[in-house]
Amino acid sequence: MIEALTAAEATEVLRNVGLRITPETIRDGIQKRVFPFGDCVMAEDGKKVKWCYIYKALLDRWIAERTVSA
Repeated sequence: MIEALTAAEATEVLRNVGLRITPETIRDGIQKRVFPFGDCVMAEDGKKVKWCYIYKALLDRWIAERTVSA
């Protein structure tokens, strides 16, 4: 099963590990390929995100790669 999150859900996950971020930043980052843990589907006009899929396994891996031990 593929577990996918909304941008709002992913925002909460990232905030819980200390990253200050918004759903808009996540969508923009995925669209521009800065964040490798999701895909965005654009509306027909190409200007607005219609759907954004954030894959939990990829998000978890991305977080783990950047987590610093205290």
